[in-house]
Amino acid sequence: MIRALLNAARSGAAEIWAHKTRSILSFLAIAVGSVVFIDAFSAIFHTYERLERQREFSGLARMHIMANQAASYSSADEYVEPPTFGYEQLKKLREQAPEFHMISGESRSWRNIMEYNGERVVASVNGITPEWMKRDFGYTLKGRFFTWHDVDEKLRVCVVIRRAPPPPGSKTARKAYNYTAAYDNLVSHNDLLGKTVKIDNLTFTVIGVAEEFPFSKRMQNFSGYREQVKLLVPITTAANYGLVRGNGQMEVSIDAGPEAGFEDALRKVNNFLKITFGDGDFFLVENQLEEIRKNMAARLKDAFVTISLGMLAFIAGGIGIMNVTLATVFARTKEIGIRRAVGASRSDIMLQFMVEAVLLGLIGGVLGSALGWLWGVPLKVILGMGASPIKPWMPLLSILIAAVTAFAFAIYPAWVAAGLKPADALRAE
Repeated sequence: MIRALLNAARSGAAEIWAHKTRSILSFLAIAVGSVVFIDAFSAIFHTYERLERQREFSGLARMHIMANQAASYSSADEYVEPPTFGYEQLKKLREQAPEFHMISGESRSWRNIMEYNGERVVASVNGITPEWMKRDFGYTLKGRFFTWHDVDEKLRVCVVIRRAPPPPGSKTARKAYNYTAAYDNLVSHNDLLGKTVKIDNLTFTVIGVAEEFPFSKRMQNFSGYREQVKLLVPITTAANYGLVRGNGQMEVSIDAGPEAGFEDALRKVNNFLKITFGDGDFFLVENQLEEIRKNMAARLKDAFVTISLGMLAFIAGGIGIMNVTLATVFARTKEIGIRRAVGASRSDIMLQFMVEAVLLGLIGGVLGSALGWLWGVPLKVILGMGASPIKPWMPLLSILIAAVTAFAFAIYPAWVAAGLKPADALRAE
């Protein structure tokens, strides 16, 4: 059997080489299907990989409490001053929900002035608590972070953020929107740890320098504004000295911990808001777990649509191989008759054409896998799209699918060839 396979492979390879143009046209669609399949496989793998990284880095059982501006401005006669969700309310929520992994209060300002050694630059301040670093902390910290003592005593201490090199993309767009470029330059060229700086003319001591992870290791977080945050201060200090807007109003990011208990945690937070602030709908709770699920479902849907396109390309390639094999059978009718006359069985004839078709599929699969890797790694990196996470099993699976497709579509032509009678085949010319 092995010898018969080897002989069939040799004759099939010789036939493919003798009709190179026809063979290239035959496996071209198979190659396209392999490229699409590898890209779709890597997209699905990347989605699940990203989900696991999101679970480790940011958690999935997330919610976000924010002020409902619509409730304050909805009256036609007067503006309704919203209640303040401040530090005291944050502590009460922490006391009532000690099982939550994180309750991080945040207040922010888009524009502040930092001064160091006579140089004044535009920065942005974020008032936070020590729990800020429990999730989404994509930084390498030098020095120390805030303690609850810093928060309770409203100390004038700060942590500066040093930006990592920007990701690939439009330099013009980055230049247009990065209004803190002077700050980035100041922080990157000076060792500020332990030094004093002025923020809006108030003296602060730099207790820590948080350097962003490189772009390749950075995980996208829920709070997009963190890309522009440059200075961290205790949230009570920010409110006490008027460094942020809102007069002590804060937004709260919550990680409820295990995903299984998220719905109960969400009800607990809504009950807390209702009891604390009455029936007025002045605060909204954003269900970030649901948003994550929607995003993941959308990515997977796109990947499966791509796989469907790849399957269509494989089917088109299989049909092409079937047509070419049928044409080959009729062109080699006399050869088939001679082989049958000298003792070749029907299974020998079928094997010959099946192996030739599978070789076409394998060549198309290998070529498509090479092109898929070329597109997914070097070309995407050159274009600034980020390399696809192609694993070794992806090209192998693609080649296997190509071979199986060719095998399936070659059954009928091979059966036609094997069904030719020796006498009829020898008379054909």
